[in-house]
Amino acid sequence: MQNKNRSNNRYLRPAFFYPIILFFLVFFDGSLMSSFSNLLSFSGWYILPNLTLIGLFYTVHFRSDRKFAFWWWTAAIGLIFDLYYTQAIGTYLIAYLVSAYTMFFIDQRIPYRISATLWTLASGFVIFYILVFIAGSLTGQVDMPFANYIIFTVLPTIVFNSLIELLFYRPVESLTYIINN
Repeated sequence: MQNKNRSNNRYLRPAFFYPIILFFLVFFDGSLMSSFSNLLSFSGWYILPNLTLIGLFYTVHFRSDRKFAFWWWTAAIGLIFDLYYTQAIGTYLIAYLVSAYTMFFIDQRIPYRISATLWTLASGFVIFYILVFIAGSLTGQVDMPFANYIIFTVLPTIVFNSLIELLFYRPVESLTYIINN
């Protein structure tokens, strides 16, 4: 007997839909930063939109990672991000995988509330940007002290991306329900 709640539209199946959205978010991050660079970088403060990590968080939080090869697609997204933006393999590939696993690990152990999602997402961002800083400092691309990096880049980035996550939480939750069922 076939499940009546399953979507008949093959374009809304998770194995097809989620990788396309994640692929789109990689390039949308760069477009946002280049379009709004004057607004997002001012007086020594750097706000980095990272919608890709928010998309990975939504996938983990709404349990959509079970519907497609999530970890392979996370690695592929990290590889695309590395090749397109940094022309070096490894930095974002590892950072996306480790931060997605951190969010996956924390999300399963906390209650299902919007306030708890902020802590999960913030921990993913902290891990992500610490790994990016370590990789950048090892390759000589970062010449900023760690404390300044945390204060002037990571904290404003977490606040900005948390606001985006809160703004789109309910619409994405509804869309995820439609896609997964």
